[in-house]
Amino acid sequence: MSQQGSRPSHKDEAGVDPAAEDSNPPLVPAEGYFEGQVAVVGDTRIAGSVQGSLRGPGHLTIDSGAHVDGVIDCDSLSASGRITGLVQARRHVKLSEGAHLEGDIDAPSINMTDDAIWNGKARIGQ
Repeated sequence: MSQQGSRPSHKDEAGVDPAAEDSNPPLVPAEGYFEGQVAVVGDTRIAGSVQGSLRGPGHLTIDSGAHVDGVIDCDSLSASGRITGLVQARRHVKLSEGAHLEGDIDAPSINMTDDAIWNGKARIGQ
């Protein structure tokens, strides 16, 4: 049986396929601004600015150039933008090149590149 048109999935530690981000348009676009609470359901991407909380049972991606000022509570987080506030993840937090987090992290697992900046406390584990 032929599998034409399909490609293998290569997921990262957070369980997200980085190539799929190209087909996942941001909930808040690069020049956009949102104030209030954002529901994180499934794969949610932020490319602009959010003032408020992001909560829910999904994976959250904060793009380079994006800014979040508020509490993040999700299953997993991949960030290369700026975050100010508490981060709570039930599975994993990944701070990539360009990420800047001013706040505490509560997660079972944290991965951080050399180029990421984080000022805060950690609570790691169950």
